[in-house]
Amino acid sequence: MLAVAVAGVSCSKGTDGVAQSVTGEVSASETSGAPERRVSDPLDITPYLGRPCDLVSPRLLEKLDTSPSEANPSLPEDDKVAAEAGPGCSWTGEGEGSIGIGIDSGNKERGVGGLRALEMARDQGRYKLWEETSIEGYPAVYMGVRDARREGDCDLAVGIADDMTFGVSAISFRENPEKACQVAAEVAADVIGNLKAAN
Repeated sequence: MLAVAVAGVSCSKGTDGVAQSVTGEVSASETSGAPERRVSDPLDITPYLGRPCDLVSPRLLEKLDTSPSEANPSLPEDDKVAAEAGPGCSWTGEGEGSIGIGIDSGNKERGVGGLRALEMARDQGRYKLWEETSIEGYPAVYMGVRDARREGDCDLAVGIADDMTFGVSAISFRENPEKACQVAAEVAADVIGNLKAAN
């Protein structure tokens, strides 16, 4: 039986509005299953493992009233959560809301990467929120251990290969709760565009 870390960028009440990666473990009795939705045009995110903040374009960060220079990277060599889940980056906005991204490389290293790890957690009842969607043609899911969208928090995971996902979190959009998922989707689309340009 394999323990799989369910990784994603998420919010926590104790983070003062800064998105951060969170992990948990689910027991998987089978690791060979394919994700329910395959990725037909995989993207290589490995060049960004050491520089996750570069996944989001400065243009979009400025549009979201977030300064690119205020990036807060979380790298495996410096951060215990990143060492388990994978590298990430977060930004706190000038106005309301914060955004974060995470490269979910930890599960790939354990042999169960991509949407498959999240689907296993879902099947074991870990998520109260699970809404499938797609971003720029890539399979994605709005997910959470609880549904906090009415509070202005939104987590999105995007499959960019059958064994790799990245997560986006938009949190603390208290004045405009519906904006959180719009921002998460916009950031995810920007990441995909930047990956396509780099691939």
